[in-house]
Parts: sequence; structure tokens; C-alpha cells
Amino acid sequence: MGLDFSRPAPGAIQAQNPAREEQEDYQQYDIVADRAQMNATLTNSPEVDRLASQLEVYNLESIVSFGSGAAEEISKCSDVVLNSMNLSQLDDSSAMLATLAKIMDKFDIEEIKDNPGLFGKLFGNLRKQLDKILAKYHTMGEEVDKIYVQLKQYETEIKQSNRKLEEMFQANVNYYHELVMYILAGEQGCRELEAYIAQRQADLEATGDNSIQFELTTLNQALMMLEQRTQDLRTAENVAMQAIPMIKTMQFSNMNLVRKINSAFIITLPVFKQALTQAIMLKRQRIQAEAMSALDAKTNEMLIRNAQNTAEQAKMTARLASGSSIKIETLEKTWQTIVSGIDETRQIQENARKQRVEDQKRLEAIKADFNAKYSMPDKK
Repeated sequence: MGLDFSRPAPGAIQAQNPAREEQEDYQQYDIVADRAQMNATLTNSPEVDRLASQLEVYNLESIVSFGSGAAEEISKCSDVVLNSMNLSQLDDSSAMLATLAKIMDKFDIEEIKDNPGLFGKLFGNLRKQLDKILAKYHTMGEEVDKIYVQLKQYETEIKQSNRKLEEMFQANVNYYHELVMYILAGEQGCRELEAYIAQRQADLEATGDNSIQFELTTLNQALMMLEQRTQDLRTAENVAMQAIPMIKTMQFSNMNLVRKINSAFIITLPVFKQALTQAIMLKRQRIQAEAMSALDAKTNEMLIRNAQNTAEQAKMTARLASGSSIKIETLEKTWQTIVSGIDETRQIQENARKQRVEDQKRLEAIKADFNAKYSMPDKK
């Protein structure tokens, strides 16, 4: 068997295992069995006889104050327990929980999720936004580290509180034992006083002495007060019986808190940091992938446009190369213009020739008319 089921000595420190270095050994306490054992061993014992001897039948003050020391200590222990329950680091723990809640609230998953509007800002504000997110969560990581230190300090305080509770428990048990002894002594005193009253009652009946009657009155008053005092001590015993499990419950609750804090050290905080890191890394990878996708899209667009431009240029060049520099229509129009010009020139020249012939005839006519009118002899 590998487990060690032996009980260590109270207060011993198990230095061999650092994880259990400050763990206390809180043994179970059966108050009912303890009470039964005390009844069996202490009833009519010398210790109880010694306490019963403190009772002075004819001194009622000794009865009224009987067991007051133990009862007061029980009451003090109960007050300390209640104060510990009210003043244990509830405020500090609440403040730490509130701080942790605020840190968790800062973790906005919407900042990590993909935003369709970010793609258009891929090469602009998105980089600044990512840097802002990284800075924010870096600050959160530092705040979580501070909470870790505070939780560690809180764990130490809880362990110290448990050690004080253990000391309180042992003191309460001791006072409880002392109180039980006073109760047993009170019960024993009641039995002895009842027996003495019965004896004195018999003496009264036998002698008829009226002074015995007065004594019986005093004895009966003492018995009544002792019975009441013993009942008061039983009430104090009940308070002590309630305080003992309360202390154990507080110790167990504290150990659960320590366990929960250790769980936070090894599970909650590391997992939170890991999830935060993974979310940011995934976001960064997403942005880089979108950037590469955008670059690929731009490259493909440029290639398509270049191909289209090249094809258009090739078609235009082919069209230019496949035809003559001077169109046939141009040559035809030019030839028609030249022919028309030649024809018009010939017509103009023909008209000019006819005009000259006509003009010559008219000049000959004028000349003949002149000669006729102004005839001059021919010089031969």
C-alpha cells in the first residue's frame, strides 16, 4: 500500500513535501463520545469531589459563582468564533473577486471576432486597432499577475487563520472539559444535598426541633439555586458544543478556499491567459491571411488587366499591319479629283480657244470696217 494512513503528531510540519508544508492535521472530534467517556470516568472522581468541595451550602454566593470561570471562557471562545466568521477576510476576498470580475469584463470577445468592415481597412487603421487590442490585453495580463500575488497572500492568511482556529478549538475543548467537570460536580452536589436534606427531614420528624425546620428552608434554597446553577452550566455546555463544530466548519471552509485558490493557480488563471493568447494569435493570423489574400487579389487583378491591355494592343497593331497605309477609297477619290481637274482644265482651254477664235473674227471685222471707212491707198 503506497498511501500513508498514519496520523502525524499535532503541530508537526511535513517538510518533506512542500505542497503539504503548511497543511494542518485537523482530526475529527466526536463530542458526544467524549461526553459519554467523561461521564463514565469522572463521575464521583477525586477531581469532581475537589470541585464539589468548593460549594458552601450556607454560602449562596459560592453556588451562584460556581463554574463561572469555565463558563466565561466558553463564552469568550464563542465570541471569538463569531467575530472570526464576521471579520475573516470577507472584505478582502470580495474586493479581489470584484477586481477579477472587472478584469474578465475587459475581455471583449467582439474585439477578437472577425469584423467584415475591417477588410477595407486592412492596410490602414486595422494595424493600429490590433496594436491597441494587444496593448489592452497585455495590461490585463499584468493585472491578472497582481491578482495572483494577492491570492497567494490571501492563501497564506487563510492558513494562518486555520492555525488560530485550531488553537481556539483546543482551548474550547479544554474549557469544555472543565465545564463538564463543573456540571458533574454540581450534579454530585445536588445528590449529596438531597441526601442531607432527607436526613435532616428525618431528624425533624424524630425530634420536632423547629430549628431544623429553619435549616431545611436554607438547605432547600441552596438546592434550588444549585440546580439552577447546574442548569446554567448545562446551557453553557450547549454553547460550547455548538462552537466546536462551528470551528471545524470554518476550518474545513478555509481549506476549501485554499483548494480553490490552488485550483485558480493551476487551472483558472493559466487557462484564461492561454485562451487570451490564443485568441490574439488567431486574430493576428487572420489579419495576416486577409492581407495575403488581398495582395493575391490585387496581383490577379493586375495580371488580368495587363493581359486585357496586351490583347487590345495586339489586335490594334494587327489591324494596322494587315492594311495599307493609303486606302483604296482615298486613291479612288484622288484619281477622281485629278480626272475631274483635267476635264475641267480641258474645258476651260477649249472655251478659251473658242473665245480667241471668236475674238479674232470680231477683230477682223472691226479691221475691215475701219479700212472701208478710212481706206488708204496701198503703198507699193
